[in-house]
Amino acid sequence: MSENLTTIIITLVSVLFGAGGWKFYEFLIKNKREKQKEDLSENNIFRDDLISRVDKLEADKGNCLNSLLEISKEVSSLTTKVEFLERENISLKTKLEKF
Repeated sequence: MSENLTTIIITLVSVLFGAGGWKFYEFLIKNKREKQKEDLSENNIFRDDLISRVDKLEADKGNCLNSLLEISKEVSSLTTKVEFLERENISLKTKLEKF
């Protein structure tokens, strides 16, 4: 029984630490590294896409703020015109009532 056990142990050690075993371990390590590189690459692509989107939104934000400022100016101008027109309308109505 002892000889069989010794033979089994020697065979296992030879298989685990032999050239075939080392190639297998090397294959596993390479696959693991390639998977990590792919994951890192995907993360980098996602990050770069987010950066470009944020840059685009920042540029659009500036354009929108400028447009909002122009619209606010126009609204203020029109509000002033409406106030003057209302005053003129009231004064014309009072003049018309006098006649």
